Amino acid sequence: MCAQGDMHKEHKYEPPDGKWGYMICVAVTVILTVLTGFANSSALIYKERFNELAMDTTSVAIVNNLGGLCVAISGFSTSFFLKYTSIRKLGFVAALFYSLGLFGTALCSSKAMLFIFQGIIKNLGHGLLINISFTMLNQYFVQRRIFAMSIVQTVPVIATLATPMLVKCFLERYGPYWNLLLISAISFHNILAIILLQPVSKHMKRVELPETKEIEIKSLVREKIYHHTNVPNTRYKVVKNANEKAKTGGDLIMKFVGKEMYKKFLLSNAFLGLSICLFADVTFFSMLSPALYYMGWNEALVSRALALFGLGNLFARMLFIFISKWLGKMGTPEIYVIGLLIACLSRLGMLWSDNRIIMQSFLVIVGVSRAFITVLHPIVIADCVSPDKFTEAMGLSMLAFGLVSFILGPTISAIRMLTDSYATAFYILTSCFGIVVIFWTIELVYKKNAHKWKPRRSLPEKP
Repeated sequence: MCAQGDMHKEHKYEPPDGKWGYMICVAVTVILTVLTGFANSSALIYKERFNELAMDTTSVAIVNNLGGLCVAISGFSTSFFLKYTSIRKLGFVAALFYSLGLFGTALCSSKAMLFIFQGIIKNLGHGLLINISFTMLNQYFVQRRIFAMSIVQTVPVIATLATPMLVKCFLERYGPYWNLLLISAISFHNILAIILLQPVSKHMKRVELPETKEIEIKSLVREKIYHHTNVPNTRYKVVKNANEKAKTGGDLIMKFVGKEMYKKFLLSNAFLGLSICLFADVTFFSMLSPALYYMGWNEALVSRALALFGLGNLFARMLFIFISKWLGKMGTPEIYVIGLLIACLSRLGMLWSDNRIIMQSFLVIVGVSRAFITVLHPIVIADCVSPDKFTEAMGLSMLAFGLVSFILGPTISAIRMLTDSYATAFYILTSCFGIVVIFWTIELVYKKNAHKWKPRRSLPEKP
């Protein structure tokens, strides 16, 4: 009887939202920790190496800009490469590129070789690994996506707080050359993490659908409605074809990325809004230390300010882990806009005050807003497109971030130099958050009320 009952039941396969997905979390955590764990110590790591090769500030800026473009291009190209190879094979290639770039940086003997290894090869692997990591998480998690993203992005922040002490220890004990080689060796952990990236098809969970009779009744109703609503009309078809010919003349973007990607992602605030806000956040943090020194803060005060910023960021990420279910019910775009509003107001509060204690208090809130901007970035993209389009959408977002950084980065630096004011640059960056909040709020209100403005269509009467 049981077997006979099961025959009448349909089933489908869904992402596991756990099980091997937690091993994917371990793998992605390792990858992100290797990629970003030493970010706050990069000046210490490469200082002696740059001095040996006579790298001035212009050369360092060129390497950084070249690296950013390579990350953007490789992230954008990930979906193309996955058409011809598996995600694990591409991951191995990316991990090897990243490690080769680090080893090449330690062993190179000229500026040109440094540009190739540090600027190009290392960052090509970096961009591929970022897109692959978030793609795997998106495939394995749906209901617990915020929970998984929060976990994998919390551990790297803890690492960034601990690695400066580790790097100083390595420098004192082994010297700058062997310190760079040790960090290069640590990057091989990416290869071990890639081994854990099994295809999600092996771990899909089986979910039973309603009984066959209910499905048949629903399908009959749909067919009946379809029969009544699709009355042949030659004049309508002629007009439709004429409109289609008119539209396809200039719609090259839709042909290139597809209709779904164009309408649901490229035309939404998620495409440029995410990239602009991420650029504003990264640039603000990179200019924070020089700005505080410019204001007369000593090294101890600057270190405390950066520590408070990091603690606020870490606290918010850990909080996301515990309230992920509630955040999922609220809606990711809405939470992201709230985070942008916090980012805007906290920066304005810091800029409007001269009191150091008040400024340090606002820096904690600025750190909290960074968690919203970085953790929710891939989740907002996942909510805009179907799962099979996520890699492409993530690549487009990475490309947009690279282009925005390449165009606006030098512009912000030039404005700061011309005005001799960090505050002016900070106000421009803060305005980016405010503008995106306004446009994204309008979009959310429109989407929630669009169904009220559409006229109701009544079914035609039976002939």
